[in-house]
Amino acid sequence: MLKWTKKQARDYLVDYHMINTNHHYTINDVFNRLKSIQYDPLNVVGTNPELVLQSRVHNFKTSILYDALYKQRYLIDAWDKQMCIYKTEDFQYFNPARKDRAEAEMSSAKQHLNLEFAHIIDDVYQEIKENGPILSSQINIGETKKHQWGNVKASSITLSYLFHKGVIGIESRNNTQKKYDLIERIYPDIVDSNPFTSKQELIAYYLLRRIQSMGLAWNKNSIAFSGLYISKKLTRSKYLKVLLEKGLIEQIEIEDIIEPFYIPNDALNQLTGINNNISILAPLDNMLWDRTLVKEIFDFDYTWEVYTPSNRRKYGYYVLPILRGSDLIGRVEFDQQRNHDPLKVLNIWWEPNIKQTKQLELDFNKALKKFAKYLEVEEAQL
Repeated sequence: MLKWTKKQARDYLVDYHMINTNHHYTINDVFNRLKSIQYDPLNVVGTNPELVLQSRVHNFKTSILYDALYKQRYLIDAWDKQMCIYKTEDFQYFNPARKDRAEAEMSSAKQHLNLEFAHIIDDVYQEIKENGPILSSQINIGETKKHQWGNVKASSITLSYLFHKGVIGIESRNNTQKKYDLIERIYPDIVDSNPFTSKQELIAYYLLRRIQSMGLAWNKNSIAFSGLYISKKLTRSKYLKVLLEKGLIEQIEIEDIIEPFYIPNDALNQLTGINNNISILAPLDNMLWDRTLVKEIFDFDYTWEVYTPSNRRKYGYYVLPILRGSDLIGRVEFDQQRNHDPLKVLNIWWEPNIKQTKQLELDFNKALKKFAKYLEVEEAQL
């Protein structure tokens, strides 16, 4: 068993996540290693996937991701940990998960919304078949019910059901608006047959994939293991043994932490070495999925406060972590980016142990320049 200091664990994680290295990674490199990136539609200075990629991909622009999803189509919007983006070639491996997820959509609509939609599934499907690609707002079939979060259309719930089942897909986006079409029209060559011979094989695959997405994991309950199949600790314990026996993961011991950790078995062969640059991270970055692990390894307590009432926020609405080398040294809040206005910094909070030197100012300005370049706007002036 490998034994690491926390510094070694930080260095490994940052390198594994392809941040602050001298290597020029592509978007394909990132998805080959991390498998999935969590999707979130909130956009202050980019959506979460765009923010994840700008910290890793050389000369990343938002158009690169859009082209990969909706023109080249080697990436796809689909469900993994939550709503995610992953490689289209992985679609078949979620065949059983799609069936389970679709059933959960129907059960949830009935239980939480008191809404039945089984009787309109064929009608919604036919509407898309005849008129797709089509916006969800253009489909009005079935009833509309008032809910504590607003009005809910039966046709919208049906679209979600058909999407999670894999019958329809997202043909394109206009900001947060999605255009749906039949999956076979969007991806004519997509494979959707179940590749697994047993549920045990499926769970082992799913757990390994999640460890690959994080790079370093321990067997503690957290949102990092949300989703189907692997949310229970007992299940993970069983399949961690399976993965260890098959040589697909390695167990790691980290100083002053009793709990063992696990990494993909080939992870150490992928490392290139990190530099002391500064990068600005996404709020739902894969490296930050397990907040307790981040607190333990990086001594950095991060909460994304967008859903926290304003009077209870410690920092701000949309605050992003600042990484220097392999240390999380602070957080930054940007103003809402509008068109090609100059990037505007609202607040910076450095960690208590960080000395605000001239070199730090120079390095952070360099990071802001890179960040503004990704947004294709003028850099921020501090």
